[in-house]
Amino acid sequence: MSNDPSPRPVEGQTWLDVVDDVLDTAIDSEEDLECTFEEVTVDVPLRMDSESEFARWQLDGTVRVHVEGMRGPLSDWLRWWSQQLS
Repeated sequence: MSNDPSPRPVEGQTWLDVVDDVLDTAIDSEEDLECTFEEVTVDVPLRMDSESEFARWQLDGTVRVHVEGMRGPLSDWLRWWSQQLS
């Protein structure tokens, strides 16, 4: 059995559920989130509407993020944005 408290994907979870789990864990922790990417491409909308153009971000390296705040607001916004794009 592992002592690793990192959230693990569960069958049936969406990526928004995983974001919720990661943020909940990070908010309760004093540690930074660290993600390492190899040749990852992400299209990021330039405006908040479903017809927005996208900026293409390419990631190859490590990103560290420190999370402070309350649970919910980011995941609620991500759900809203996901519904707008559907």
